[in-house]
Amino acid sequence: MDNQSMIQRSLQHVWHPCTQMKLHESLPLVPISKAEGVWLHDFEGRRYLDGISSWWVNLFGHGHPHIKAALVAQLDQLDHVMLAGFTHEPVVALSEKLAQLTGLGHAFYGSDGASATEIALKMSAHYWRNTGRPEKCRFVGLAGGYHGETVGALAVTDIALFHEAYAPLVRLAATVPSPDARTAQPGESPADVAGRAAGALQVWLEQHHAQTAALIIEPLVQCAAGMAMHDASYLRLVARCATATRCIWWWTKLPPVLAAPARCLPTSRPGSGPTLFASQKD
Repeated sequence: MDNQSMIQRSLQHVWHPCTQMKLHESLPLVPISKAEGVWLHDFEGRRYLDGISSWWVNLFGHGHPHIKAALVAQLDQLDHVMLAGFTHEPVVALSEKLAQLTGLGHAFYGSDGASATEIALKMSAHYWRNTGRPEKCRFVGLAGGYHGETVGALAVTDIALFHEAYAPLVRLAATVPSPDARTAQPGESPADVAGRAAGALQVWLEQHHAQTAALIIEPLVQCAAGMAMHDASYLRLVARCATATRCIWWWTKLPPVLAAPARCLPTSRPGSGPTLFASQKD
């Protein structure tokens, strides 16, 4: 097998995600034969540095011996069993560890980050329905937020590139200013920007909390908005706003949590913790 043969087979049968397929008429796919550590290898001996860990999935490198051994051991004992009506030791142990790390309670499992967003949207709305407040069914997010590309997740995503084509299907959430530190005015610090954004959120929630099920944010960094960083004080201010207006709020899409969990998980920021925590690619 050579590179060109694999490229042609792929173009004939694979619809690649986040891709304008026509571009591959002039920009060839990169065909990969194997991977090891930080390197991807094609069919003709070239290697490529996997600088984004294959969309943040392989932070410990490809083919890590400890991870491979754990996968093989698990396959030898139990490959899969559904969680509806069944349970098993690995999922219980993982859920116990997640509860310890996040300071939250139960863990609900989906298939990917967009599914995590969908699940949290439904949980938030269902909570208010079960407590006699079905009118609290709308959502609010930050300008520039990204939470996935399924229909529900697109509704709380504020990047036109992703949701414009599906506008007739999507019931868009409201947006409030992002605490993006790059928007600082002359003389403002990142903390000042965070305070200004939190003030705008407080005003919005005071006016709309009766219809709002939840606020959804990407804590510390909005990746799809160009790695927009914000001051950690914003999380404390949001927690106060959410508590004061009885609004559920949750964190979602956390690539940094995998590289620096001690700094990014809810338990690392007392007084800043969310009601729900939707993560991915763990």
